Amino acid sequence: MDRMEMEVQTRPSFTKGELNQLRRDDKVPAVLYGRGAENFPLVADGRTLRQVLTTGGSNVLLDLKVKSKGKKTRQETVMFKDIQRDMLYQDRLVHVDFIRISMTDRIEVSVQLNFTGEPVGADEGGVLSLVTREVEIECLPADIPEQFDIDISELGIGDSITAESLVLEGDYELLTPPETTLAQVLAPMSEEELEPAAEEEEEDEEAAEETAGEEPSADEPDEES
Repeated sequence: MDRMEMEVQTRPSFTKGELNQLRRDDKVPAVLYGRGAENFPLVADGRTLRQVLTTGGSNVLLDLKVKSKGKKTRQETVMFKDIQRDMLYQDRLVHVDFIRISMTDRIEVSVQLNFTGEPVGADEGGVLSLVTREVEIECLPADIPEQFDIDISELGIGDSITAESLVLEGDYELLTPPETTLAQVLAPMSEEELEPAAEEEEEDEEAAEETAGEEPSADEPDEES
């Protein structure tokens, strides 16, 4: 995996109001920790962070240049440990955690799955269900793959692929339980199965409409009181 560089600035303790102002200025509070060394509260540039995540992904290796006022810039080899995003605006970062790593120590990471091909079962009316989008592995930082490709073209109706069938071409240890289902092709629902579901949904809608039209009981408390 490629390595990227990024600059951050150490920061003092801020009040909640000051932190909110930082975020309005597109600055992201962060913290650096790990490997028994000192923890550092940091400030990162929001635009730079988004570029790093877009280019390298959440498993990118970073040479973090830590700048402190009146001190010599120090460099740390890190990865993202946690990325907090705004609940409404996912491209807006709220806080990030960086963790120090050693290039000679194996680490645990999540790797995305890339499903390729069109299942033969889908052409027969089956429904493809992608159950698991990533798996956990252990490897050296330099060996972290961008993704694992999985060919699902041979899946028929009722067939599935589990984690144990994943071919790991490299010095990887799979941590995800081998019986974990990654993808499956489900049989289409019959008309007999669809009719009760449709009737139940219609009944729920009618009940909701009746409830919405009911007058409030006289003995119910007024919300404004």
